[in-house]
Amino acid sequence: MKFGQIVLVPFPFAEHTHRKVRPAVVITETTDKYKDLVVSAISSVVPSNLSDREIFIKSSPNNRLRVNSIVKVDRIITLKRDDIIAQLGLLSDEECELFRATLTEMIG
Repeated sequence: MKFGQIVLVPFPFAEHTHRKVRPAVVITETTDKYKDLVVSAISSVVPSNLSDREIFIKSSPNNRLRVNSIVKVDRIITLKRDDIIAQLGLLSDEECELFRATLTEMIG
């Protein structure tokens, strides 16, 4: 899996007691033998004012999201590759650049 791919996964809530199936953007895969995925959550709840760690994504045939959504860049988890329910699509090149820049700013 590569940076910017969109997958459908069971994403855990912050308290880790429940999961919700949602799309997520691949950041990277681990370099160990497991090849786990590090992803950021995507939400279809688009607030009127985005935070500096949210990226608006317009639904398109390329990303295969059902509705306009946001990437919650700071909602990051590591999942087993087997947890992937489906591979949906890809962020556009422009969206990948914005995602990368937001990640870099967040950890910088």
